[in-house]
Amino acid sequence: MELINENELSEFIRELVTEASSIVSPGKVQICKDNLPFDSDVQTVIEGNGDYTLHVKPESIKNEYIISHEILHLCARKHVPSFIRVIEPNFAGLIGTELQGYLEHNWILAEQKRRGLAVDEQGLYSDIEETIGSDEEELEKNINRILTLNNLIHTHPAVYEEHQDFFMKNNPKSLEMAQRIMSHYPRQELYSNYEARKATIRAIKEWNNIFRENGITTVNLNILLSVIPVFSTAQLKRNAGVVLGLMPNAIINQKKRTASHLLYTMNDGQCCIIFSMDQNGLKSLKNYLDTMTLEEFLELAQIPCLLR
Repeated sequence: MELINENELSEFIRELVTEASSIVSPGKVQICKDNLPFDSDVQTVIEGNGDYTLHVKPESIKNEYIISHEILHLCARKHVPSFIRVIEPNFAGLIGTELQGYLEHNWILAEQKRRGLAVDEQGLYSDIEETIGSDEEELEKNINRILTLNNLIHTHPAVYEEHQDFFMKNNPKSLEMAQRIMSHYPRQELYSNYEARKATIRAIKEWNNIFRENGITTVNLNILLSVIPVFSTAQLKRNAGVVLGLMPNAIINQKKRTASHLLYTMNDGQCCIIFSMDQNGLKSLKNYLDTMTLEEFLELAQIPCLLR
């Protein structure tokens, strides 16, 4: 790993690094050359001191599109709701990361172009037909194909249309699922908190339906993804127990013989927080839910939320 001197970076990237550093302050953003896995050109690591280090393949260090895309994910915090918290790896972690990306990628691409970067979208995906290949029988083996199609449909529609005949012939199952998932996202650059949450929740439900239809019962994104809730001012004044539901023993760890509970939003069944607590604690929690307003309870329990 070799830390890059900012003089080696283009003025375009230096300006972005400075801007992103102001957003993550008191941490800073830095870039280093690193030998990453073959399928990754850049990865961001949050250091213990709060700095953000972009690890970039040596052959990609001059690629302004790749590096600016990664940095703009940090800058997006000022403009794009960020409320997906992945609490488990595997499919849920992969899908969760992409779900947040759908809220950011249209803004990032537009911002790259606004700042004067020439983006050849067709060139970025010139080998898409070779890399995506053909659908396989099992859903698990098509997850990455679905995610690729999701991104093309949502952020690079011209690329999708250029290769649509190929996808229809070689990826009919993945394409049908991708169209279902992305139908919940309005094609726009920015989303309000409410719009972002609504689209994300509907996409999560669509993914859950797809898993069930394909006989996969071990993945439940409602639990594996904890989504920061969005409440209206009126809801904050209501009784907490009317807005939030308690699901005891929602996640069982057979090996450790432990159980975790969760609080979820009653209107759409999304997980707000997962926690461990004994039975006496649960009784006290139920009492708080019954006697406190939602605003009072969220403050007491230190549960983050966004306003509609």
